[in-house]
Amino acid sequence: LIATNGKPEIKDADKLSSEFRDFLDCCLEVDVEKRATAHNLLKHPFITQRSKSVSCLVPLILVAREQVTSHAQ
Repeated sequence: LIATNGKPEIKDADKLSSEFRDFLDCCLEVDVEKRATAHNLLKHPFITQRSKSVSCLVPLILVAREQVTSHAQ
């Protein structure tokens, strides 16, 4: 949808850290060819310097996946 509708506006972006804003910009790049891959995003300073461990994201991803699946039914 980003490629079709453009980059969504981030509410109160000025309240976010510069690292997080850059991370979001990488995630929300309109041009698919320029958009960061999951592999590259995991190497982003917001993840590597701000996060304790990427493994702590696994439970959150599983819960989000379950919610998406249950809402789709």
